[in-house]
Amino acid sequence: MPPKKAGTGKVGRPRKPDTNTDPELLKKRLYMREYNAKIAKDIQQLDKMEQECEEELKEIKKQKRDLEKEYKKSLKMLQEANQQASDILKESTKSKK
Repeated sequence: MPPKKAGTGKVGRPRKPDTNTDPELLKKRLYMREYNAKIAKDIQQLDKMEQECEEELKEIKKQKRDLEKEYKKSLKMLQEANQQASDILKESTKSKK
């Protein structure tokens, strides 16, 4: 018997055959199979949504860092401009005296 490849087989015990069973029991089995399949599908969907949110959060954090850098840069430029204006004002008041 050749070895199985990883991820190709079902996990858990095999399903009971649907033959020779009570119709009521068969309905319950089918319901549970559908219910469990729906839960698995919902979990996958939530995982995908979570990953999308994490990517969006990373982008928002990157934008925040960029804005903070830009703010610091503009603040520094404003301080330098104020210093230059102050120096010019001091020079003009010295020359008048």
